[in-house]
Amino acid sequence: MKIEVVPAAGLALQHSLYGYLEVPEHVLETYSLPCGGRISMHVKSAQSVKKGDVLYTVVSPEVSALVADIKKQEAAISRVGEEIASVSQRLARLNAAGTTNSDLEEQVNFKNAEKRQLEREVEVSRIKLNILVMGAEIKPVDGLPTLVVRASNDGIVRNVGITQGSWGEQGAPVVTMSNPAAMEIVGTLYGNDVPDFSTVRATHLSGRHNAVMEGTWRMAEQVDHEKQTRTFYFTPDALPADARPGQLCRLDMYIDGGEQGIVNIPDSALVKVGVDDVVFLEVKEGTFAKVKVQAGTSRRGMTPVKGLIPGQRLVVKGGYELRYLLPADGSQQKKAGHFHADGKFHEGEDH
Repeated sequence: MKIEVVPAAGLALQHSLYGYLEVPEHVLETYSLPCGGRISMHVKSAQSVKKGDVLYTVVSPEVSALVADIKKQEAAISRVGEEIASVSQRLARLNAAGTTNSDLEEQVNFKNAEKRQLEREVEVSRIKLNILVMGAEIKPVDGLPTLVVRASNDGIVRNVGITQGSWGEQGAPVVTMSNPAAMEIVGTLYGNDVPDFSTVRATHLSGRHNAVMEGTWRMAEQVDHEKQTRTFYFTPDALPADARPGQLCRLDMYIDGGEQGIVNIPDSALVKVGVDDVVFLEVKEGTFAKVKVQAGTSRRGMTPVKGLIPGQRLVVKGGYELRYLLPADGSQQKKAGHFHADGKFHEGEDH
């Protein structure tokens, strides 16, 4: 069973088409190897990740060598600092006794110059290391400096390009991430049959409740001459929580000036009871009521009707099953249940 909110009235439906949620290529994020090394993957294709989650780790001989050099340079700086402190203490004692020693003073100056040179060298080494790892975190794992690459944004792993435990060269793509929040609906119009419209309403057709989405739209400027079609794009302002790439959506195109009190609903919501057209509304969770409507002429899967109020929760799939559950006059409401594969209805939740 599927539920959809009754749309606004006063709009004249011009055209409906179907499209799929897709992630534009320009918003894909690829994580590549900053340096050559052996990779350990922490994610799989189609996995959802949060910002900060570990995507993969890398053990690189080049990084290990640089880290070792920096440690040696830091140890040398520490050693020279201790030598400077020791000589300075001797000079201080001599000065306190009223004696000078030019050799010790020269030795302190020499050691200070040596320390400054070592500090410059370690600074250069750190810059090289930062460039090499491209901002990745370095942590010791089993005694080895290991690069830890984390997700910079929430997303879904679209592709993993390297086998677990394999060696990768610098620049090799490892993980491609897609951002679900940046998805758009992509549909197709016939190139020479573009309707006149001012408003587009998108409906997410996956899940129990078909969510309505506001947003912006654009059309490809060029017609595909081979197929004689034009691509239509709709970018939602916000997506349902369960939206995923590849899910089906409906795009309804309207112009202002439709008859007041007329709303356009999917053909699948209408049920024939004798000569009457009726629909079913979900008045509260699991409780439904039958409503008689005046239906116009169907157009591209949508029918204009009178007798509904925008915002009501309309059953767009499952109406024929409900027809056999409610009294003929629709005066009572009956708890919903579920249908098994044999077509039999059972009250309560399916277990």
